[in-house]
Amino acid sequence: MIEIRNVSKQYFISSSKGYYHSGSGRLGDHLATVVRHPLRSIRSARQPKECFWALKNVSCDVQKGESVGVIGRNGAGKSTLLKILSQITYPTEGEVVLRGSVGSLLEVGTGFHPDLTGRENIFLNGAILGMTKKQIEARFDDIVKFAEVEKFLDTPIKRFSSGMYLRLAFAVAAHLDPDVLIADEVLAVGDQQFQTKCLGKMREVSEDGRTVIFVSHNMHAVKSLCQSAILLRSGKLAGKGPVDEVISEYSRSLEVQDGMFPVRAKEIEIQSMEILQSGRDAILIDGAEEFDIVVRFYLPERVEKLRMGVFINNSLGDELIRSYFTDWDPSNDSLGPGGFEARLTFPRKLLVAGNYTITIGAHRQGGFDMLAGHRVERAINVSMPSDFNSGGMADPLRSQIILDRRWDLRKS
Repeated sequence: MIEIRNVSKQYFISSSKGYYHSGSGRLGDHLATVVRHPLRSIRSARQPKECFWALKNVSCDVQKGESVGVIGRNGAGKSTLLKILSQITYPTEGEVVLRGSVGSLLEVGTGFHPDLTGRENIFLNGAILGMTKKQIEARFDDIVKFAEVEKFLDTPIKRFSSGMYLRLAFAVAAHLDPDVLIADEVLAVGDQQFQTKCLGKMREVSEDGRTVIFVSHNMHAVKSLCQSAILLRSGKLAGKGPVDEVISEYSRSLEVQDGMFPVRAKEIEIQSMEILQSGRDAILIDGAEEFDIVVRFYLPERVEKLRMGVFINNSLGDELIRSYFTDWDPSNDSLGPGGFEARLTFPRKLLVAGNYTITIGAHRQGGFDMLAGHRVERAINVSMPSDFNSGGMADPLRSQIILDRRWDLRKS
């Protein structure tokens, strides 16, 4: 369904007047759209001094009916690849062959006109996908029902909330029967119920024999939806294969963190930081089970009034939990010299599903940061416990914490 042939994409950091690439793709043989740079054979003599390759020599094929996850760290080139597949931008080198129509949801607002109503944007997007008015009308009710925006259908979408906007955009992209559905971080916005609906709809699309390309930092979602995955690292293809194998490779690359450990500061050395579940270092955390945070560190001399521990932040950067060694045991107030291992067993059924960052903090009470200039952290992805009942439409301002307690409810 998709052939990606030695695709590279270059962006210029320094400006160069008169150097600009633009144009459109063409319809190739076998009713396949060939996406290549319109000026690939014309190279300007004035090359900028600074450039950045967002993608470099990426080649792979995607089969019809295959669900493929595209994963990698921020800046790896995931969104650039999807923009090329969606024909929003063009490769500097190489080409992409697309067979069939493509429906894309790259970010909130892509392909929508803010001054048009929800109703008008549905017909606009359908026309862009090459559908007739009659075909769009046949799916119109399903789109509106899925998006849950009936009351606001004739309101300009610039007045929609981000959640309403995303629901309508996804509903249009998924229900207008594209041969290839591309979704970039569609689960980053929206409540738990909407995320579940999105995954369910993408499964239906895949089971109907259509192709799904899915980008997400939620590894549990990628694992549940996709049979295979593509791993990008610094713009290059670092792996493609069964989804479990590629996610494992991605996990190993995060563990290395570009040689982060040991972290040597003036008064402390952080030798390692592990997130352990079922005895193994992991970034994919089962929210129904406990996990351990293990920090190994060395103090060259005794430190008095030490305040050391971990901070847990959500994907928006909000600090949810701060836990110091001394919170419940004042005897840990003074440590050193020597090596230490600190272990915190994190309770099960506490964090809602999502991405979190665990950061080490260390300072003297009333003093300066002992790790100034060094950010020591690990990223984890937590799944929702399977027995947790999210129940209907979730509060958009929902808490980040769930409580593993049962109500005593009886008739009075």
